[in-house]
Amino acid sequence: MNKPFHLMTRAEQTAARIAQNRAIAEKTGGSGSPKPPTNSDRDFTRVTPEDHTKIGGVIRKINP
Repeated sequence: MNKPFHLMTRAEQTAARIAQNRAIAEKTGGSGSPKPPTNSDRDFTRVTPEDHTKIGGVIRKINP
């Protein structure tokens, strides 16, 4: 469809956006957000909800 976006109906705009997003996903090979690792490592610490409440709040690592 070579119609300008602002001249498309809402249904055509939605279909065009879906097609664009699928093309980008296929091009990048991404299927969404990556899964977190199953084990703790240097960059990611896996804790239980109980341990998380003991730590308190959100902890952000700052790399110098």
